[in-house]
Amino acid sequence: GYSGMGGQTLPEDWQGAVFDSLSQAGSSHIKASQDIYGGMSVVRSANAEYGKQRDTVHQHFVQKLANTHELVSLLSSKIHSVTKCTQHSEWSLKQLQTAHQALAGPTSICTRRLELRSRLPRRERVQDAFQEALQYEERELQAAKARFSTAISATQRVIKELMMRKEDLKEDLLDKQHGLNLDNACVDKKALSATFPRQLDKCYNRSGISFATVAGTPRMKTPSVVGESAGFQQEKARQKLTQTNVEQALRIEEAARIRCAENTSLLEATSRALKDAHRSTQAEMAAKVEHTEVFRQELLKQQKTTLGKVAELQKYLGLTAEKLEAIEKPLTANETRERIRSSKVPREAISDHVSEALHEQQRALQGKKMQLQSQTAVMKQTLEELLAMTRQLAEDIEEKDQALAIDRACAGVKNPAHSTLGYGFARVGGGQRHLSDTGSSKMRQTPTGLRASAVPATPRIMSSRVP
Repeated sequence: GYSGMGGQTLPEDWQGAVFDSLSQAGSSHIKASQDIYGGMSVVRSANAEYGKQRDTVHQHFVQKLANTHELVSLLSSKIHSVTKCTQHSEWSLKQLQTAHQALAGPTSICTRRLELRSRLPRRERVQDAFQEALQYEERELQAAKARFSTAISATQRVIKELMMRKEDLKEDLLDKQHGLNLDNACVDKKALSATFPRQLDKCYNRSGISFATVAGTPRMKTPSVVGESAGFQQEKARQKLTQTNVEQALRIEEAARIRCAENTSLLEATSRALKDAHRSTQAEMAAKVEHTEVFRQELLKQQKTTLGKVAELQKYLGLTAEKLEAIEKPLTANETRERIRSSKVPREAISDHVSEALHEQQRALQGKKMQLQSQTAVMKQTLEELLAMTRQLAEDIEEKDQALAIDRACAGVKNPAHSTLGYGFARVGGGQRHLSDTGSSKMRQTPTGLRASAVPATPRIMSSRVP
């Protein structure tokens, strides 16, 4: 308070006021010191927490980048593997398609041969070994076509699945590479400056991140806290999704490898079966042509012999007819004598030895005449049988000629791939070697440089019977 005259402050009051101000200032100084200490403590705590969080974030970035880099490497390797598997499957598919197209030639040959043999004469149209071999070869060709078609469809499905899986892996790889670039930009100043040009704070690692080689793929460190956080679960799900894609690709690759192995086995087994069937057809065709030729030669010999017998029988039939005609003169003379002697007077009309001789002559001549007539009838019947047999032999020979022409035409049917070469058997005789001039053998015999100008070869057949 203020007291005294004229409103002046008393010395005691003035001094007390100074002491109060000094006391308040001291208290303020103490409080300021305390606040400064508290602020420094908060700053130190904030710096410590900031460093801790920065190190934690950096550690997680490093782990995230390592995992993503590992996944990128895994996806790249798997895409390369799937690409190679797809190329091999496409090669296997091309082999199947080539083999399927190559069946057109043998199928055309087999069909043409069956069509030709359907034109055989009725007597020659038998279910022989050659016909059975042709039908068996046709069944083998049809079965091979069906097997190849099934294998081609299955291989195309596998290739389609491989390409779909490859596209999924590529999309996953692009996503991983994009995420890797963004995460790397968060810890690498150079990467971020190239991606997002702006001022960086000092928490970024200016030297970038160097990744060590990781053996396992992928992996995730166990979180320090009990249980798994939502972020940890999402990261695990991300890695699991990539693992699932890779495992699906592995299954498709395994299916493709099995399919390629089955295709190879199918090609080898079908090739052996078709070669065996074709070889059997060729052998049976050779045997059939040779047997028919042998029968034809026997028929020709029999026809020649029969014609000789016909000529001989006609000759002796003419002699018999002449003798029969000649015996009429004695008979007529005998009848004339009998008529003349019958005009004798009763006294002379006796049955003397002359009459007996005339009667005996008449009886003997009539007997021989009847015998000649009977023999002529028998010889004529035999002649008719021989002539009928000659006609039958001629018809049989003609049918054998037609059968030989058809079977040789079957042997002359060519594979379009061997359009300039002989194929099979078209001629009997001359001691030709079995399968000597087939198209494949001529291709082997012809030098490589001269194959383009190869001349047609004469089809041949062995002359001895095929066992």
